[in-house]
Amino acid sequence: MAINNKLLTLTDELMLGKGNHKEVFAHPTDKKLCVKILYSTPDTDFDREMKYRQALGAKAEKMTLLTKYFGEIETNRGKGYLFERVIDFDENDSKTLLEHIQNPKSIEDLTDLLLNFKKVFINEKFVAAGMDPDNFLVQRISPNERRVRIIDNIGTSAKIPILYYSDFLMAKRARKYWRRFIKEIQIEYSQVITKNIAEILLND
Repeated sequence: MAINNKLLTLTDELMLGKGNHKEVFAHPTDKKLCVKILYSTPDTDFDREMKYRQALGAKAEKMTLLTKYFGEIETNRGKGYLFERVIDFDENDSKTLLEHIQNPKSIEDLTDLLLNFKKVFINEKFVAAGMDPDNFLVQRISPNERRVRIIDNIGTSAKIPILYYSDFLMAKRARKYWRRFIKEIQIEYSQVITKNIAEILLND
């Protein structure tokens, strides 16, 4: 994707959200991009994610959970970082997984969504720093197809991330974090994620 290197103007109207470490803006001319502005640098969370992406190398392009990163750009608000913006096929904003859990279309639909998420999460051996459903977006890529994308809490805080270079260790960690995730949402959203549903989601 070609990126214009001219100074990018980000207005308040373009803001998509604020976090503890950054602000996120819609790109003013490209709906498929967003711009992240860090409050300060270095930023531990951002550096952790960049190290993970660097270690993945070409693998990152094949991972469906991981959004694409396109590099740095100068903006009127300082240095920005260009990322793929997760939107649905109809150009509406994708909803978070948390929204799907809190207001499911049906229990069967939610279970199917989570089972598909599990399959990809385990197969891609994704390394997440945390499993907050508010950091996962459910992207509708067609009227009948959807996929989960992860937009925050990416990578490990280990100073020497040996696991990045071991498929076995990454797979082991992915299963560990998946189990932790299901147990946590089962406790918090027990009316939706019943014990029986949790067992299905935890079954290897």
